[in-house]
Amino acid sequence: MRSRFLLMTVFLGFAAWAAAARRPGHTWVVIASVPLDARITRQVEELSARDQALVHFVSSPRAAARFRIPAGGLTLELREEKDLDVFVENLKRQCAERATGLTAELAREGYQIAVTYPRAAVPEGIRITAAQPEGFHQALRRVPDILALPPSDLPTALIPAPKSLRQTKSARAVTVELADFPSFPERGIVEGFYGTPWSHQDRLEMLRFEGDHGMNVYYYAPKDDLYHRKLWQEPYPPEQMQRLGELVSTARANFVDFCFAISPGLSMVYSSEEDFSKLTAKLASVGKLGVSCFALFLDDVPPELQSPQDRERFHTLAQAHASLINRLGGHLKSQSKDNRLVVTPTTYTNEWGSRDYIRELGSAVNEDVALVWTGPEVASPAITVAQAREWGDLLRRKPLVWDNFPVNDGRPWRMHLGPLRGRDANLPEAIRGLFSNPMNQPRASMLPLETVADYLWNPAAYDPGRSLQKAVTAQYGGEAPRLLAVWLKTYGDYWWDENVFTPLFVERRYTIDLPEIERRIAELESLLQPLRTRGRFQRLVGELSPLLAETRERLAKVTADPAFRRLPDGKLQWREDYDLLSAPRLAQVPQLDGDFAKWQAGPLYVLNKESQILAGAQHWKGPEYISARVALGWDQNYLYVGVDVTDPELYQPFSGRTISQGDVFTLTLETAFRKNFNSTRAAGNEYLLLFSPGNFAGVGPSVFSEEDYLPPRPQPRDYNREIKTVWKKSAQGFSGDIAIPSSYFDAGRFSGGYEIGLSFGTQKVLPSLPGKVGGEETRRRIVFSSKTDRLFPADFDNPSSYQRLVLTGSPSQ
Repeated sequence: MRSRFLLMTVFLGFAAWAAAARRPGHTWVVIASVPLDARITRQVEELSARDQALVHFVSSPRAAARFRIPAGGLTLELREEKDLDVFVENLKRQCAERATGLTAELAREGYQIAVTYPRAAVPEGIRITAAQPEGFHQALRRVPDILALPPSDLPTALIPAPKSLRQTKSARAVTVELADFPSFPERGIVEGFYGTPWSHQDRLEMLRFEGDHGMNVYYYAPKDDLYHRKLWQEPYPPEQMQRLGELVSTARANFVDFCFAISPGLSMVYSSEEDFSKLTAKLASVGKLGVSCFALFLDDVPPELQSPQDRERFHTLAQAHASLINRLGGHLKSQSKDNRLVVTPTTYTNEWGSRDYIRELGSAVNEDVALVWTGPEVASPAITVAQAREWGDLLRRKPLVWDNFPVNDGRPWRMHLGPLRGRDANLPEAIRGLFSNPMNQPRASMLPLETVADYLWNPAAYDPGRSLQKAVTAQYGGEAPRLLAVWLKTYGDYWWDENVFTPLFVERRYTIDLPEIERRIAELESLLQPLRTRGRFQRLVGELSPLLAETRERLAKVTADPAFRRLPDGKLQWREDYDLLSAPRLAQVPQLDGDFAKWQAGPLYVLNKESQILAGAQHWKGPEYISARVALGWDQNYLYVGVDVTDPELYQPFSGRTISQGDVFTLTLETAFRKNFNSTRAAGNEYLLLFSPGNFAGVGPSVFSEEDYLPPRPQPRDYNREIKTVWKKSAQGFSGDIAIPSSYFDAGRFSGGYEIGLSFGTQKVLPSLPGKVGGEETRRRIVFSSKTDRLFPADFDNPSSYQRLVLTGSPSQ
């Protein structure tokens, strides 16, 4: 606690100390014996202007001596070490045991600083030694702190801490010597979230932010940039190309490598020469802007080969991807030796996906290609050295970590303003680098991103609390920790934490503390008003206000939701009887023939109202266009589902995985319902089953289980063999019988009173509109759901959101 107060005091006194120690109009004399990189010259000019100093550049100490530097002036000497190997040895000698892992690549951004203080606590001379412009840039980032802090505070107040800092005193002066270098070769940001991409101005500011905080790479990969993903084959229009060019030049000006990413996997035929030519042409057009880093993102694409042409040529998806990656990497190197390729594989986390895929890819892809990993989970609470090494063994190289922190595209109702936590201090031993996926709100992202930058520079000395305190004060001033305290408390948690507002947005089957939520909203609203009157908070307030308004609106909707009842103490309690489904015990085993007539005497669930449409209500023409009737029943061995769908214009030319692109009946199923009753994350007992009747012509029926993003099954299942289905064409559409064996469920055999988590629905796909981009993501659909609560639709990754299905009756009936 004491260290936090000390840190705040240091930064509160920054401006006052500098003003007292130096007079406006004092002089900086900058000595550089070799011509400086123009970026370094500009950085020095900006620093001297911030210090209200006049700056003079000279080529030697002798030339500097001709200037009479009055008290409060500064001599800044920039020495270039021409031999990188010598510089590496010097850094190793000065940093001693902290230089473990130092390489020439890291030393390019390393530096040595010697600061001379006369009897006053203000430096009169600073000497920087580096081997590359990048090293001078990183060293100059330290200068404002060196000017603002007395030498006695430097060992404890510098964040991130340098690898080495020592002081020597004599009768005439104090000398402070720093030696430093980054811990990871790659440190940066990936604009890789879903949702509205950042504006051009946001990106320019983020690139400058990266340069100011020691990050060195920016991956341009907004999922909803059409030309990055859906229109990957097409060149950027001139106006957008011009903006990309400005981003590239701004990145270079701030010592950031602009890495252009492309995501062709939704529609690319990997074996197609035409598609490969389109891919290389697109990258070449961007390369002309000065880009030499290219990324091929194959994440969130089908994990199986889709094209018949690809299935004929390749045995596995990994083989197809390795072929494309190696060919593309070779092509890029043939264009320029400076070009490099980074790849995000389809399996990029331990949480789900095929290990066989990642093993095959790792062994086949050329070793100079970096391969990306998000950690043990998509959004990982912790990443350890052991976990990274295990994944690195699969990849046959150190992974490059795509850290899904502080991204909030999957939880847009909340922010993540807390510091980076849970990253092993020794990760540089096991990974090549780390880039952070920020939030949709760029200004708010800068608070946690500054802590990411501190960790990446020196993870061994990283303190999350101190780092965040520094970020808040540096970005918003000395009063900011107090003004933002409740906001930081409310949104200082993470994806995997329970937030005070979580019950409003994610279905839970427990009591909602409505009074506490109302109190917190009111408190946050009251704290926004003083922020609006302070100029430096304007952008942040513009991002916080909509979030709070959305939360207030959601509170009103949840309060009025019939799925909850209000208790005497004002809290809300979930109703177990709401949207309840029941299935009677069948007196005899039903004949599975697809004829719905046998079900009509029992209870039926009907999907024929606009209020039951989950998506595409604007396309619905009435029950005669698409609707459904469903019957449920059971015996000891099977759960039965009878289906009658009105769909006179049946569209289902697909089979297997691709049936989701046509008309289907769906079941969302939790097979261990009571065990996972309050679970909000899939544990392996969840199924999203898609049933296709075929088209009653050349395409036969099939069953597919959507489990790309679910934990691996305990054992592989053959759904088409294990689940019995019979479909029959009807005058209005189709009908069918489904029998799911009790072996899928925890009980093994059914009995009366057993509960299952289940929701069902039907989907109709409409033909693509003329002139629109094709593909599954843009296909128009009408989706019905048996769960009528629109606030909390059934989500197959959240078992708590499923409806309760109770088996009624007993085996003796």
